[in-house]
Amino acid sequence: MKKIVFIATMLLASVTLIARQKPADEKWQQPPTQEQAMVQRLYEVQASGSDSDFYEAHKAFMNYLEEHKDWDKYYRTWMSRVIYDVNHKYFHRAFQEINYITDDIEERHQERYLYIANMGLGFFYIGRNQPELGEKFFRRALQGIDAENDPVSVFNCYLSLAQSLSFIRPAEAMACLDSLPQKMLENPMYDSGVLGYRCIIANKMGDYEAFERYFMKYDSIRHHLPDQFNATNLQQVMVCHSLIRKDYQAALAWCDSIDVPLTATELRISVYEQMGDWKHAFRASELKDSFLLVAEREALELHTADMARDIDLLQAEQEKAHIRHIQLVVVGLMALAIIGLLIGMLVYRHNKNLRLQEQFIQLQEARRRTEAGQAIRRAFVSTIQEKLMSPINMLIGYAHIFNDPDFVLKPEERPKRYKDILHAARAIESLMDPMLESYARGTVGISDEEKQVCMDALRSPLLTLINTSEVIIDGNGQIPHEEYMQLRASVCRDAYRVATSTHQLILFSIYNDEIPSPKPNRIGLNELVRSILNSYDLHPSVIEKQRVLVTEFKTEVADDVMVDTNPLLQELLNCLLDNADKYATGGTVLMSCHANADGTYAISVSNEGPVIPAADVERIFDPFVRLSPDEHSLGIGLSLARRLAISMGYNLFLDQTFTKGVRFVVSGI
Repeated sequence: MKKIVFIATMLLASVTLIARQKPADEKWQQPPTQEQAMVQRLYEVQASGSDSDFYEAHKAFMNYLEEHKDWDKYYRTWMSRVIYDVNHKYFHRAFQEINYITDDIEERHQERYLYIANMGLGFFYIGRNQPELGEKFFRRALQGIDAENDPVSVFNCYLSLAQSLSFIRPAEAMACLDSLPQKMLENPMYDSGVLGYRCIIANKMGDYEAFERYFMKYDSIRHHLPDQFNATNLQQVMVCHSLIRKDYQAALAWCDSIDVPLTATELRISVYEQMGDWKHAFRASELKDSFLLVAEREALELHTADMARDIDLLQAEQEKAHIRHIQLVVVGLMALAIIGLLIGMLVYRHNKNLRLQEQFIQLQEARRRTEAGQAIRRAFVSTIQEKLMSPINMLIGYAHIFNDPDFVLKPEERPKRYKDILHAARAIESLMDPMLESYARGTVGISDEEKQVCMDALRSPLLTLINTSEVIIDGNGQIPHEEYMQLRASVCRDAYRVATSTHQLILFSIYNDEIPSPKPNRIGLNELVRSILNSYDLHPSVIEKQRVLVTEFKTEVADDVMVDTNPLLQELLNCLLDNADKYATGGTVLMSCHANADGTYAISVSNEGPVIPAADVERIFDPFVRLSPDEHSLGIGLSLARRLAISMGYNLFLDQTFTKGVRFVVSGI
């Protein structure tokens, strides 16, 4: 679905944002105007995938168009914001923008542009996998367009309608493409985009003769007019082309180049099935099922919410029944004359209570099933964790190795090493959406804004890591040494950030159900803490910070003191060490063991650096809180540490008496 909407984004933007084409005269050779420069900037940031850059460039262009009262381009440009949000699955934002567009059109009395709001709803429902509703609103938009004076909008609307129909009635979708204004198709960029889409629909209809006819024209533009070729749908077209020629290896190679996991997986299933490779087809189907599992979990959450409301209603009914029973007893003592009536009422109440008890038992069973569903969710996240442990450990291992400035990697060895990093990053990227959705469906859940924080904190370094690794691989050892060392430092930093953030988010998702964790292991307290500190490595960013930082262990507890604990204690202390390491300005990161007056023990982790303000003492333990606006971390380290502490029956707090830096204390051990 995302791929289809992205086609609409490319064609809509290319048709609507650029002014009508001009002849290739001497005026066209002059430097670009301010409007053209702003349009070019908007295209560049849209392709970069940076939300903040896109919204900033979009707002600047909108202000420019509003100032010049160019309402035609103004509303078309506004629509590009809706399509961008739909493509990135920011459906709430997209729906809000559609409402804002409608209100703005009414306030400015520009009702002739109301068709744009209908087109926005069409894209919204296509993005939500509801093509029938998408078709409905695209047809409404067509009714509101002045076809004679606005062929550009007719072109966009017919193309969008074809996209929605392709999911349910491909023959009608092809007919819509036949209705496109031919004048628009004189431009090779628009023509190649439509031809690519015709190839996909023809393949879906099994009309291979039509496919070959469209593909010849499509491939001709691709080879003879590469600068004007629309490559938006190239991978899907080439997969279809390879399958028709039974070139399965080429088809799989084109599948690998598709950056939408679900689309790539669905195409691989078709390739494997046509090859008769049922083993790989089954594995690809399992991966597809994991993408679709999100919808099933959403249905389960809705069912759970309904059951919770039923339980609340039942409890309210029970309280009312109890009050009425007391009232009946009082009335019986006061008026024996109506005892017969009271007996009848009591029998009625008794039977009603029996029914309520039966319903309560049923709801208890439903709650048990709900808890079982949560257990299934935790098992699903654990499965993701198992799949991610290998790439996470690989990224951390390379980060630690590359952090050593004395480590030398020969140029001929670089492609192999960085391909390992690239494959690990791709593996994490492929499971990022299921991982975030699994957390969003937990007991606590996250808002859209918090989910976006997760996406920004993970996807930005992940994409940087992938792009940097690809640059080094493509360099094939020919990159100058100084530039290579800078790229290696970037890989080192981003690999560590991606690996630790992903690992923390998985733990945060698994342990957000407030289920107590057992403490099956008995071990010496000093031995445990000393081992954790010795196995901890300073952040790969230490070299860049040019600070001197050391670790130290102190204890007030005898070496023979044994405690019962859980392996999660190491994850808890690693979170505190990460925080201490990250914000230390130098000096010592100190871990200490202490004995409490109540017979329990405590572990403290401290650094030398800035002090946390009193107003933020508890706020820092909230998930996704970042005290500095310039910080782009995930912001769940301390929240995860406290959640793990609570699950094991411990207490985690900030020691406000410590003024040399920051000291966190885990007590009750």
